[in-house]
Amino acid sequence: MKIKKYFDCSINDYSNKNHNKESYGPIENDIMRDLTKYAHLYNFERIYDYKKADIIITNTVYPNKILKWSTKNNIPLIKRMDGIYWQNNLKYKNDALNKAALQSNEVIFISDYSRLSLNNLYNIELNNSSVILNDVDDNIFFKRKTNNEKFTWVTSATNWNREIKRLTDLIELAKYMKNDIINLIGYCDIDLPKNIIKHGYIDNDEKMSDIIGNSDAFISLFFRDSGSKVTCQAVKCELPILHVSSGGLMEIVKSNGTIINDYNKIDFLDQIPLLDLDDILCAYEDLKYYYNDIIDIYEKRAPYQDTLSKYFKIFKNYC
Repeated sequence: MKIKKYFDCSINDYSNKNHNKESYGPIENDIMRDLTKYAHLYNFERIYDYKKADIIITNTVYPNKILKWSTKNNIPLIKRMDGIYWQNNLKYKNDALNKAALQSNEVIFISDYSRLSLNNLYNIELNNSSVILNDVDDNIFFKRKTNNEKFTWVTSATNWNREIKRLTDLIELAKYMKNDIINLIGYCDIDLPKNIIKHGYIDNDEKMSDIIGNSDAFISLFFRDSGSKVTCQAVKCELPILHVSSGGLMEIVKSNGTIINDYNKIDFLDQIPLLDLDDILCAYEDLKYYYNDIIDIYEKRAPYQDTLSKYFKIFKNYC
């Protein structure tokens, strides 16, 4: 069988210019990286000359030369769609990404919430769309046997200075849970309560997995995260999740945790809505109370290759 070839134009002048330096994260998306890594399992090959590609994909936009080549040679275009910028001061960034979605033969959303956000905030009619829920590699992130002296939580963000991560709420929770420990992964330059252990920014997945997998539960207070990668990592490690109701977190966590009520309306905002501390503490107490029950009936995610296979199935449909 002939090997099909795809070209990834995610990293381009637009993405280099607009990559959020405050995020501290890598410019290459993990799913896009892993499509390259595992393409051979699905009779595909990533190539680096777009003129030889059977199909072209982007996680950002299409450079003009790519669009011209695609139109002239009838090469299908696939757009992977993350979340919509909901901040009034950042929504201008949606223009280029939404334009790329309209130029595509197929748009792959990373969650139902991501698709719903686009539909609610913009009057856009796409050619075709599908949802492939964000995921992480279970060869790296997997369940461990833990035996911590103190109940140990973990949470992760590349940069905790970003208000969307709600570090202030995490600190208030830490003050309440005096007998528990929180492993905090990611850049953080402020003083924290003594029961929060800073691990700094980590760019090694195996090290991340060790810290997450050897904790007892995960905290996701992130506002409107369409497909939280770090929450996916925790679910693959089979940790119960304390999480908010906004964004795509509920799609990722399913029944594996307790929910903190958040602002759930889909709209543009000037600032991040506040969480109610009583709601946070109530969900925290519920998770601790039902912890063993959650562990016993943990709803596992499908294998990572099931996720990647959905991408390559869409590729095949257009080749």
